Amino acid sequence: MTLRLTLIDELIRKQHHYLEDGDLCYCFGEYTARQGAAYSETNQLIINLKKGYERRAFPDYHYKKVAIEYVAQMLISNIGNLEEYTFVPVPPSKCRTDAAYDDRMTEILRIAQTYEPWLDYRELVVQNVSTIASHTAANRPSPEAIMANYQLNEQLLEGCRPWIVIFDDVLTAGSHFKAMKSLILQHIPEACILGLFVARTTRGAQII
Repeated sequence: MTLRLTLIDELIRKQHHYLEDGDLCYCFGEYTARQGAAYSETNQLIINLKKGYERRAFPDYHYKKVAIEYVAQMLISNIGNLEEYTFVPVPPSKCRTDAAYDDRMTEILRIAQTYEPWLDYRELVVQNVSTIASHTAANRPSPEAIMANYQLNEQLLEGCRPWIVIFDDVLTAGSHFKAMKSLILQHIPEACILGLFVARTTRGAQII
């Protein structure tokens, strides 16, 4: 599978409800919601990434680890000038104390850093209370609702690089990206922020 880094430009930005003209975002592939893993290689990658911890005892959970490794390799192979960026993973829907806690985005960055020590990542934003995963919720939360459940770890602010990269698996409406961006800019108003996603949800999915 070969995925290439793609700018989410003005032609496709409007497909993601909360994104605005000033939002700079990139993705590697396109994910078609409500379709199975067989629909495309990107669908297979995303579905494997999102395998829950309830699958740990099953043989297919191995593919989650394979997907995490693949995205880590893809990241360092496609992003240049790593010394300019600080990567910030979007927190999972479940808190650390929750049995269903899944730190796949942080794990991707952790593995990528073992290959490329210049990569700087920080869990700047944490979630206060566990929530239902957005892709399974009846109604997607607004950026304001998401941000109200976020907390910024101010102890990790020192030494952040000029560009803050908000890193997540799938861009759908853009609500988590906007919540993260707003919170970070409150604390680092001079930061240049961009979003980086493994995939974006295509027009075939309902975006609300």
